[in-house]
Amino acid sequence: PSDYVQTYRVVRAVNPELVDKYIAHTLIGDPEADALMEQLASLGQQESARHIRAAMDNPNDSALRDAPPLLLEFFKGIEAPPDWVDFNAFIPGIRMFHRNSRLVLASFVGGALVEGFTTNIAKSFTLTGRVRDRGVRRLGQNNRHMLEIFMPHGLAREGDGWKLSVRIRLAHAQARRLLDESDAEAWGVPLHSAHMAYALTNFSARVLKHMKKLGASYNRRGGRKFHGRLALFGPPDGHSRGAFI
Repeated sequence: PSDYVQTYRVVRAVNPELVDKYIAHTLIGDPEADALMEQLASLGQQESARHIRAAMDNPNDSALRDAPPLLLEFFKGIEAPPDWVDFNAFIPGIRMFHRNSRLVLASFVGGALVEGFTTNIAKSFTLTGRVRDRGVRRLGQNNRHMLEIFMPHGLAREGDGWKLSVRIRLAHAQARRLLDESDAEAWGVPLHSAHMAYALTNFSARVLKHMKKLGASYNRRGGRKFHGRLALFGPPDGHSRGAFI
């Protein structure tokens, strides 16, 4: 994409492999989800929503008998997690979140989201009208998504965290359709996978940084202990109960 040409050589000199991989992914969206949303577009919004809801909540629903084959194929492909997923590895993070949920949510809502939506990440929302028309609802959905993915088994197939994650994936695919007439020669594919990976990493890093501003400290054991300003969020004695994972 032309927007990257000016700095490409300078940045590539630092890490050629990473830069080449990033640039390659500016031309990739989400092939499976993009194809699905393209097919569902011909059915209309209500009919598409009916099929997606049935596939999400009850794969054996009779409503799926007339569903597009691509929809069934898509959900079959994400039914089981990839081999590299270790649900046991999620447990420390789940424990940390529930012991310190107010701190995490304050960092997310008051810090990371505000920062995120004041950067170029908001461009897609502005171009599609999603900020003006559904901005508050979108922020509420982001908050609920964070809560649900930190619930035990929230990212299992039947969990609301999993379902909301899939809905977000489909929403991104729909946004790519709405932005299809945008300047892809300059920017790359709308909401391309390089930006998606960067946004995911950045939001996570900013939450951790804002947690630190509110009193969190991180130790080598992978645990978190909290002190100082956490008294604003914790019990009256200023200590966080169950602070260690």
